[in-house]
Amino acid sequence: MFYVINGKKIIKIFNILIFLIVAIFLGKSLISYIFPIKYENIVEKYAKKYNIEQDLVFAVINAESRFDKNAISNKGAIGLMQIMPETGEWLADKMEIEDFSEEMLYEPETNIKIGCYYLGYLIEKFEDEKLVLCAYNAGTTNVYKWLEDEKYSLNGDIHTIPFKETDKYVTKINLLKKGYNIILKFI
Repeated sequence: MFYVINGKKIIKIFNILIFLIVAIFLGKSLISYIFPIKYENIVEKYAKKYNIEQDLVFAVINAESRFDKNAISNKGAIGLMQIMPETGEWLADKMEIEDFSEEMLYEPETNIKIGCYYLGYLIEKFEDEKLVLCAYNAGTTNVYKWLEDEKYSLNGDIHTIPFKETDKYVTKINLLKKGYNIILKFI
């Protein structure tokens, strides 16, 4: 009788351990699926160079392309950070990238370099992350219009984002950024 009880306890403990191992494995897989980390060295390099938080860069890449270097939006934005060809050309000129071509936006290093430069440019211009994210998604012209309209802003703070897509984008980036902030502390 003593052995049966211990045998049942051992089986129960074994089952609990198996459950915990599976839960930990699935947890890590789920976290890796929701918050993938790819191109870490490139992100680190350019985030540092342009004084941007890495978690912001990872969040933007995740939201924009889910780390698909060949992604093309329905509006024509290209690559990991979904840069419009015209914007890429303008930024490449400012960055003195020689012989820039649209095809270069498919290269992870070039795309992240230009995307980080652009985020840094927007941070310097707006000094507010919400405005930066609005501008990254909807363009600086729209952000300036919103800032001038009391329906959308007050004292330089946008309280209502009129584009639903941009509003969802800002919320998504903020959530992703919080997740990446936690994850990056452990790697």
